Amino acid sequence: MSVALITGGSGHVGANLVRELSNRGYKVRCIDFDGDHRAFEGYDVELIKGSVTDVESLDKAFTGVDVVFHTAAIISLERKNRDLIRSVNVEGTKNVCEMALKHKISKLIHFSSVDAFIREPLDAPLLEDRSLVVDQNTVPYDLSKADAQRIVLEYCERGLDASIIHPSGIFGPNDFKPSLFGQEFLNIAKGKRPYSINVGYDYVDVRDLCETAVNCIEKGVNKQNYIVGGNYMDFVYMAEVMAEVLGKKLMRGTLPFFTIYLSLPIYYLQSLFSNAPRAITLDSIHTIKVQNKNIPSQLAKDQLGHSPRGVEETITDTLKFFKESGSLD
Repeated sequence: MSVALITGGSGHVGANLVRELSNRGYKVRCIDFDGDHRAFEGYDVELIKGSVTDVESLDKAFTGVDVVFHTAAIISLERKNRDLIRSVNVEGTKNVCEMALKHKISKLIHFSSVDAFIREPLDAPLLEDRSLVVDQNTVPYDLSKADAQRIVLEYCERGLDASIIHPSGIFGPNDFKPSLFGQEFLNIAKGKRPYSINVGYDYVDVRDLCETAVNCIEKGVNKQNYIVGGNYMDFVYMAEVMAEVLGKKLMRGTLPFFTIYLSLPIYYLQSLFSNAPRAITLDSIHTIKVQNKNIPSQLAKDQLGHSPRGVEETITDTLKFFKESGSLD
């Protein structure tokens, strides 16, 4: 039985990879870095203590492994976390590549982001040959994902076989912690966001993403990056679908875009008192405002069999998950 190692296994992507890999007959191993085991309940998962920021702790985790899915990352749009983002997303990726090469891993699937690419020109399709971010003053998360990809490619030159996945926005079930977007999804479902600006993003169902990523084991080309998108979804439409499923009105109206800037102090104070990450920052506003809406994902469809489902199905299944997990009454 082939052994698949997941870094960041307790996260949203990791939880769904556990399910996809288990269903395909892989022995699953995860690096246990936070003691949160909800993502593994009911599955035969081997847990080994470690952290991608501590290369020595990774030695045992990589022993006897056939394929590695590197999902561990700090997803933050708060500049105060710049050093932590750099440590985990860049140095952590270097450690993972070093261990993969040392233990002769047959395949590394590295999870990046569409945000690793330079956004302009916005009116052109976002394709795999788009240049990576280089501006040192750009959003720290974006730069970290671009620099991490450069590290992966450097190790490929040294003999590592790796493919790189660039998801768009990710949502869907099995979001136990939950993710930043998962928490906002819950806030809307609970009626805490009665007004919204009418913007959106390209979102991919986490299950479709993980299915495509696992296909990368056999079909992924070495050193190739794959953009894995889904469908553009604006938040107003998402709320309308949620309202229909839940049978209650969730949104009262929309607001002009500039009003999102007025909410910055509110989100700051909420974060200060709750010690929770902020969903709205200057960088998150930039991400929404300056985005690529044309994400065809054709290479992933042609080579990896990527087939994104409709957002309505994902919304329905995500609501069901949050209800069953007790996060949504």
